[in-house]
Amino acid sequence: MKTLSKTRERFYWDRLRADVEKWCRECHACGARKGPKTRTKGRLQRYNVSAPFERMALDILGPLPVTTKGNRYVLVLMDYFTKWPEAIPIPDQEASTVAEELVRVWISRYGVPMILHSDQGTNFNSALFTEL
Repeated sequence: MKTLSKTRERFYWDRLRADVEKWCRECHACGARKGPKTRTKGRLQRYNVSAPFERMALDILGPLPVTTKGNRYVLVLMDYFTKWPEAIPIPDQEASTVAEELVRVWISRYGVPMILHSDQGTNFNSALFTEL
């Protein structure tokens, strides 16, 4: 580190390295010049589906302002093959609520998809949802 070597040329004290590293981390001018650290993203994957309603994506949008019917979230479902979207208002993110609405709105009309794709949030990882 250039700053550390320049400081060592002129000064010495205990924990000099730690102090210089801390100073550089917290320096607003350095942070503005360097910009935010970018994280590398994983490569996108292509999912091959051969029929409608074979693979389905689901996610929850919210919290949103509470509606007159008491709903605060939106369960978003989409078929990978047809790109058919469904948006279902739900009052909470509980696994039982999500599973109930999934059966009522999607499975009762289109059947059970072979694969459910989610962001693996806590509401999708419960035992109830795994059994579904």
